[in-house]
Amino acid sequence: MRQETLYIHPLPVTNEILWRYVPLVHALMFGTAAVSTRIFLVMRRGVSNPISFTFGDDVQNWVARGFYVGLPAADGAFLAVYSLTGAHGPFVLDGLTDHHVIQWIGVACLVVSLVWVVWSQAAMGRSWRMGVNDNARTELIVGGPFAISRHPVYLGIRGTMTGQLLVLPTWPVFVFWVVSELLVQMQARFEEMRMLRMHEARYAAYCARVRRWL
Repeated sequence: MRQETLYIHPLPVTNEILWRYVPLVHALMFGTAAVSTRIFLVMRRGVSNPISFTFGDDVQNWVARGFYVGLPAADGAFLAVYSLTGAHGPFVLDGLTDHHVIQWIGVACLVVSLVWVVWSQAAMGRSWRMGVNDNARTELIVGGPFAISRHPVYLGIRGTMTGQLLVLPTWPVFVFWVVSELLVQMQARFEEMRMLRMHEARYAAYCARVRRWL
């Protein structure tokens, strides 16, 4: 009797492992390029502390802490666990990750969003801040990406979270996406109120001709 040899092709397993690291690698790149490097560059240009939110009990500071600290920490911890163990929770739609076209669209969204965020931050120069600070007078930036969107940095973050969801469409990531959408909407409005108090008619005219997002 002829004995057949069963060969198991390792490529699908390898691809699965590689896909597990995509969201975490992007998160590390985002943290380096759009947070750590940006803080360093702004401080180098004479801003002593570009982190404007505090530990105050008001809603504005709670939202800022959740948006800038709480959500990234929770999301990063989840991505680290997923990368190391493969544990990701149930899928939002069963079998969606089998559609690699959707995952590649997610990767493209992650890459484009990161480039967009870095460009938008560079356009802000030393006016870039994390949070709202009424005591710091910043310029009204209306050129570059700000001619397209009033909040291009936050628009890029929205794209980032959407891209992450397309790459890894599980319920935990969906919850992070929902929380991010809620926080970014509130944070954008807090900043608009501050800019209106600071620049008054100029900012009102800017809002009249440029949409909040796109």
